[in-house]
Amino acid sequence: MSYLVLARKWRPKTFTEVVGQDHIVQALKNSLKNDMPHQAFLFTGTRGVGKTSLARILTKALNCEHLKDGEPCNECDSCLSINNGSSIDFQEIDAASRRGISETKELLETIPYLPSSSKFKVYLIDEVHMLTKESFNSLLKTLEEPPPHVIFMFATTEASQIPATILSRCLQLNLNSVSTEDLMAQLANIFSKEKVKYEESALQLISEAANGSIRDALTISEKIISFTEKDIRQASVREILGIPDNEIIQEILINLKNNDSKKLFEALDNITKDSPIKNIFLEIMELIKNISLGQFSQNKKIDFNKELLELEPRSLQIFYQLCLANLEYIEESPDPKGVLEMTLLKMLAFDLEEKKNLTTNQNHTVNLNWPELINKLNLNKVFTQHLMHTNAILNGRDFLISLPNEREEMIGEENRSNLEAKLRDYFSIHDLKVKFNSDYDDSTSPSKINEENKKKESEIIESRISESDSYKKIVNELNPEIKKFDTNS
Repeated sequence: MSYLVLARKWRPKTFTEVVGQDHIVQALKNSLKNDMPHQAFLFTGTRGVGKTSLARILTKALNCEHLKDGEPCNECDSCLSINNGSSIDFQEIDAASRRGISETKELLETIPYLPSSSKFKVYLIDEVHMLTKESFNSLLKTLEEPPPHVIFMFATTEASQIPATILSRCLQLNLNSVSTEDLMAQLANIFSKEKVKYEESALQLISEAANGSIRDALTISEKIISFTEKDIRQASVREILGIPDNEIIQEILINLKNNDSKKLFEALDNITKDSPIKNIFLEIMELIKNISLGQFSQNKKIDFNKELLELEPRSLQIFYQLCLANLEYIEESPDPKGVLEMTLLKMLAFDLEEKKNLTTNQNHTVNLNWPELINKLNLNKVFTQHLMHTNAILNGRDFLISLPNEREEMIGEENRSNLEAKLRDYFSIHDLKVKFNSDYDDSTSPSKINEENKKKESEIIESRISESDSYKKIVNELNPEIKKFDTNS
C-alpha cells in the first residue's frame, strides 16, 4: 500500500474519534438516535478543524446498515464505499473549482433520481462560499424543498459570505478551534502508535504553532518527523519552525524592565538577520499577554521568570500595542531586525519616561475638589454621607482621608475597598492606597463648607431684602414691633 500522510491516515472515521467538537458530535448523534435528520447542514469553522470529516461521518451514519448509539459501523457496504470513495450516492464537490451556474445546474439534474443502494443521496459542497450568486440562486428552491431522499451538506471557512437566503435553509454547526491541550493529547496518541519519541515541551510547541487546526498540527509533525528521524526534541522543533528560544524573549523583557539598554542589545546579538523576526514579535506579544494575565489571575500557572510580574501593567499594554503596530511592516521591510530593534528602543524610551514621571510625582500633593469628586464616584448614599464629613488629599500614591475617629469605625472594609478601586480608576494609579487618619479640621469638610455656603447665601438674601426700598417702606408705614419670646419661661 502507498504511503499516506498523517493528516489522511488519522482522519476520524467515527464521531468518537473527532477531537475538540463535543458539542457538535452530541447534537448530531441525538438527531440520529431520534431519526430526525435535517434537510441541509452547514459546517463552519477555520481550516483543519474537521468540517468535511464530520460531514463524511454523518453521511455514513445516515446510510449505515448497523448504526449503534449514533455511530457508523464502518463495516457495512455503505460505510466501506464512502470510506474508499466509491459510493455513487455520495458526491463531494469542491466549490472553488466548480462554482459556475452550469456546474450547479448539472448537479441539480441528478437530484430527482433515487439513490442506487443507500437510504439517502448526499451532496457535500466544500468551500460553498465560493459559489457564484447565480449558483446560489439556482440552489434556493431545491434547498428549501428537497426530495425526501436527498440531503445537502455544506462546509465553509467564510460563513459571512454565504447569502442569508441559503443560511436560513440550513442547520448551521459552528466548529471551534481545537485547544492546545486537545491537540497535545491527540498528537501524543498518534505518536505513540506511530512509534515516534517526543518531549512534552516539543508537543506543546507544535500544538501552539498549529493555531487550533488538527490538520496543521499533523502536517507540521510530519515535517519535523522527517527531519528528526522519529525523535522529536524541543530544540529541534524550535530550529525547524523558527521559534525563538523562550529564554531570549524573557531576557529582552527583563532588560526592558530594568532599563538596561546594554544587556538588551547583547540579547539582540543572539538574533541574526536571517532569524524569523515575525516569530520573535509574536513570542514577545504572547509573553506580554501571559504576564498581564498572571498579574490579574492568582490561579494562572506561571511558566516564566516571576520577576516579569513586576512590570507596570500600563507599560505592558504599551509594549503590546507597539509590537502590534510594527508587526505589519516586517514582511515588507528590507531590514526586519532593524524594525525589531527600533520597536524595542521605543519600548525602552517609553518606560524610562514613565518611570521618570512616576519618580517626579511620587511625593507630589494634588489639591482636589473633594465634594465634587465624592459625587462623581457614585458611592452608596450612607457612605457618601460619611464622606461629606471628611477631608481628603492625594499625596503621590496615597489618598489621605481625615475624619473623626467615630466615623472611621462606621465605614467598614467593603466600603473602603470599593472607594479605593474607584479612585484607582479615576486617577489611573493602579496601586493607589486609601489611608485614614484622625487629624481632622471640621472647618474644611464638605458638609461644613455646604453649611457655611448656605449661611452666607441666607445672609446675602437677608441683606438684600433689608436694603430694598419696598422693605423700608413697609417698615416705616407699619412700624412693626417684633416681640422676643422667652424660650425659658
